[in-house]
Amino acid sequence: MSVGDWIGIVSLVLVIPLGIATNLLTPRFVAYLERRKLIKSIRSKEQEIKAYHRVKAFKDGIRDKYPHYILLATLCVCFELIAVMLALVAFVNFPISIADFFTVQPARLILGVLTGGFFVLGFGFLAIISDTERRLEKFDEYTAEVRRKWGGDDVA
Repeated sequence: MSVGDWIGIVSLVLVIPLGIATNLLTPRFVAYLERRKLIKSIRSKEQEIKAYHRVKAFKDGIRDKYPHYILLATLCVCFELIAVMLALVAFVNFPISIADFFTVQPARLILGVLTGGFFVLGFGFLAIISDTERRLEKFDEYTAEVRRKWGGDDVA
């Protein structure tokens, strides 16, 4: 018997048990995915409500927004400086020549990924600052948006 014959026999033997297992395990798998979705939505709601209360505290004057902005701006500057430092290290230690342009060197790849990651983190903190300021400027619209999304019970 050839390899093709054995593959056919094994597949015929496995089709019936795998079909039965699929029919038995599908409801459990679907229930697991629904629980996970529910947990994720609850966590998203908690994070959104927490952010709303922080912006509301800034708006009402309970908390000062400037230490928050200074912390985020400091983190942004630190991550951008680290990214620039890594980019300079990559360009100084691994000069790019035409012959090396299409070859992948692991050290250059690792430095490139780290540099890109730190740039993205820095810009992420900058985006948080601008998003918080936008929420403060348009607080009524932001409140209506949060109430529409999560209901008015938790947003007081």
